[in-house]
Amino acid sequence: MVDTVVISTLYFISVFQLILQAGVVFYAYRVTKLTGSFRAWTLIIAAFTLLTVRNVVSLVLSLSLPADQLGALIDSVGVVTLILSSVVNIAAGVALFLGMFGLAKRFENQSKAPP
Repeated sequence: MVDTVVISTLYFISVFQLILQAGVVFYAYRVTKLTGSFRAWTLIIAAFTLLTVRNVVSLVLSLSLPADQLGALIDSVGVVTLILSSVVNIAAGVALFLGMFGLAKRFENQSKAPP
């Protein structure tokens, strides 16, 4: 059986990923307000939004599972595998968030600069 600390850690990681992805969507939208909307950028924002929705659904489904089923699922994949996968996902989420934040700040500064 999986320890409650492992399950709590995985839930924390999931919520942290959701926060990062929501931030990415927010800053992507801000960049759109600054630069205008074109098809490629709109598709990128739609993809970020869909990834966020997917993670919300995944978290809700995980929370709705009984503890024994969730433990069996984690045991079948392996705790180490799940943690390593989560670390890679967090790193990608942080990089994406910081990238979008940087883009938003760059475009904001360019729009404030005198011509």
